[in-house]
Amino acid sequence: MKRFVKLKYIAIVLVVAYLSVSLVNAQFNLMTKRQQLANLEKQEQRVQLETNDIQRLLEIEDKEEYVERIARNRLGYSNPNEKVFKDIQGE
Repeated sequence: MKRFVKLKYIAIVLVVAYLSVSLVNAQFNLMTKRQQLANLEKQEQRVQLETNDIQRLLEIEDKEEYVERIARNRLGYSNPNEKVFKDIQGE
């Protein structure tokens, strides 16, 4: 009878240990999935902002002015014989 009681306790301990490990594993998977969801939501926001920018670009009436502004500001282009001064004090 004592042996049956010991086996019963060992079985209970093993079941509790298995359930504990399973619970920890499930929590880890849940945390990983939540992080992936947060990353995907951030990516979705970036794509939405890019989409909005592209839609605004398509709606601009004076596209030449927009292209010139992009060429000057982002690419550093200038017109021929034009002198461009840069403010280096902020650097």
